[in-house]
This record gives sequence, C-alpha cells and structure tokens, in this order.
Amino acid sequence: MRYYIRNPKTKVVVSSSLLPPALQRDTELYARITKMCGLREVMREKLKSQNKTEDLSRISTVLAAIQNYLVELHWYVGFFESNREAFKDMVGVDFVWKSAIVRKLPDAMGLSRARYTKRGVNGGGDSDGGNNSATGLGARILGGRAAKQRRTQSTSIYMELGFTLLALAVSKSMAAYSKVATLDTEIECETINAMTPGARIISEEEGVLGVDALKRSALELREAAGIFQYIIDHVLPHIRGIRLGVPDLTPDIQYMLQMLSLADSDRLSVRVWLRTDKNQNKTPNMPANLLLGIQERYANAVSALRTMQSGEFRCVSSEIQNYMRDGQLVILAQAMVYLAQVNSDNQKYGNAVGFMRDARELLVEVKKRNGSVYAHTADMLLKGPLEPLYSLYRRNNDSISFEPVPSSDELRARLPSGRALMSRAIQYSPPAAVA
Repeated sequence: MRYYIRNPKTKVVVSSSLLPPALQRDTELYARITKMCGLREVMREKLKSQNKTEDLSRISTVLAAIQNYLVELHWYVGFFESNREAFKDMVGVDFVWKSAIVRKLPDAMGLSRARYTKRGVNGGGDSDGGNNSATGLGARILGGRAAKQRRTQSTSIYMELGFTLLALAVSKSMAAYSKVATLDTEIECETINAMTPGARIISEEEGVLGVDALKRSALELREAAGIFQYIIDHVLPHIRGIRLGVPDLTPDIQYMLQMLSLADSDRLSVRVWLRTDKNQNKTPNMPANLLLGIQERYANAVSALRTMQSGEFRCVSSEIQNYMRDGQLVILAQAMVYLAQVNSDNQKYGNAVGFMRDARELLVEVKKRNGSVYAHTADMLLKGPLEPLYSLYRRNNDSISFEPVPSSDELRARLPSGRALMSRAIQYSPPAAVA
C-alpha cells in the first residue's frame, strides 16, 4: 500500500561546525562528532534516494541508517545539555530540512521570511527559523513530480532531533505498509466476503502468512505512534519559540500523525480478527462497531488538522488530506455493509437496503478519484459481493417486509457508537549511546 507522505530530506552538516569553540582542542570529541556526521550523511543519502520513489522494498535500510544516526544524535543532545556554556559562542551551524508535510507554501502567508539572529546550537527562540533562499520559497521539484517540499532551517539541535525522529516514525510507517502491500485489496474485500455464502476461503498457509504480516505491521504503526508522542513530549517544548515556517514540528501535526498511525494499526487488528475469529459470520455487529471506532480516530486526526491556522491547513499536502478523507469513507462504507447484515438478520430489510445504498454511494465517490490511495480498493469492493447483497436485501424488502427505506440522514443518526480497539502507542526510548 502506498504511504500518504514522504520522508523529510536534509542537507549536509560539516562536523567542524558542531564542535564547540571552547573545546576545539579536544581531539576525542572531534572524532566522535566526525563519526556522528558520517552516520548523518549515510542517513541523508538514504532519505534522498527513498524520497524519489514509491518503492518501499528497501525501507529497512533507511530505517537502519536513521537508527544508527540517532544513537549519536541523542548522545550529542545530552552532551549539549550538560555543557551549555561551551556552546554559547558557537556560530556557523545550520540544520536544513525539507518538510514531509508541506508540498507548496505560498509566500503570501509570510512564513518564508527569514529572521536572522546570532547563530548557535540552542533550543531557544533566538534561532533562525526562517528560510534564506533568494526567492524566499526554498522549494524545488520533488522526484520529478509537480509537488514541492518546503525548506526550513534552524540552528537548534532540537529541530534536528525532531526532524530525525519524524523521519524514523515515517519510515516505520512505510515499513508497516510495505508488509501489507499485496494484502490490502484482498483483505478489504475479505471483510465483505466473509459474510457471503460461498465466499472464497483463503488457504491455511496464506492465512498464517497474512496474519503474521498484519500483526507485525500493526506493531510498527504503534511504534511510530510512540515516536510522535515522544516528539510532542520531549522535543517540541524546546523549539516552542522558534519560527520554523513549516508545520511538521507542531503539536497538531504530530497528534494528527499519531492518530492516523493508531487508527491504521486498529484497521490491521480488525483484519487479523476477521481472519482468526471462527464466529465472525455470526457476529457482523462486532466488526461494524470496531470499524466505526476506527473511523472516529480518523475524525480526530482531521479535527487536529483543522485546528491549524487556515494558511497552514491549506499548505498541507493533498495526499495527506485525501488519505484521511477517503480512508474515512471506505471504513464507514465497510461498517455500513456489516450494519446492513445486522439489520437483515433481524429482518429489518428497509434499513439493510438503506445501509447498502449508502455504502455503494460512498465507494463510488472514492472510486471516481483516480489519484486516491483507496480508488482501487473501492473498485474491488464494488465488484465484489456488494452488488449481490444489495440485490438480495432489496428483493427481501420488496417481497417480505415492505418497509420504507430510511434516508441517509436518518441512517447516520442511527449509527451506533464505535467500539474502539484502542491500540496504544509503544513508548519510544532513546537508544543508549556508547560513552
């Protein structure tokens, strides 16, 4: 499955610029910083290569590069915090990153005007958080596509830590999606096929492999959520006064990404349940309630995005906004199919017809957007047993119950409260650096 954002990218940092003036003669420290910058360069090249492709087959090498650098970066941050006096006259270092969230940022927003101040590796509000490109836009073509990534820079080591952790969380999410890339459409359809008499039953070997991949992917998404929470708790307080000009390292964006990671982890957990619960055909209300709970998490992510300033909201990439919008629609459509089954089992065929009608309309809406991550999934759902079920419920209503079919608004008002799986974020612990 294609991930909805790309990794942030960064520029080269020279090791000599990270050596405090008061410690210029410390050769052992300089060697350690040189090693750190070497690992950073490996990470930078991996991020640059990954950013040019949607192929996630080598994402594990990107993850390894980021994790290796983070060992040294956490050490450096700790060293800085213990030796602030040695860093106070430091000049000449700039950490430059390109946003994972923003594709194009109009200069009219005023966020691209740089503020030039005394340079230094610090976490305070006197750092340069703007952009000093000649045009003020600091954007370039991303991977040959029309989309652009907005550049930001700062002297703050905490911004460096924040973007590196963001890259780690995004890469973990990419790794999770890479494991379900060949399962997504089949499993989305399987959630409906499970209720249909004569539906294809997956082989035992295929089922074991699929469940294992889904469980590992769900775990990685929970780990990503823990990293987003670590950024909120331990990084953002240090850069609160810095004007970065991109929203990547803001509480709203980090919370949004965390909610999406946990919601998608829940989606995978529901799929595991559907493959392993022997009684799933008899309890369609359970997956309906679980899916509605996941949809509520998507709604929380959308709410976090909408709390941002209007200019920042508009500049967030369309891939992210479309992923949340279409994800909500597909999940709601699936829930409605299960609710139709619940009502059919209770011989409330008018409601069953109404839920199936609304599910079809939602999926058709998604299918029409060819650029949507979910367009193919929606198409496969529509081509699956959805139409036969819809016809069956209409025949039953026309020949047995003769009930009026409720309007969409009436059915939305009757939606039950979602039952949250409540996948919890796995706490991120900084790696222990070798002294």
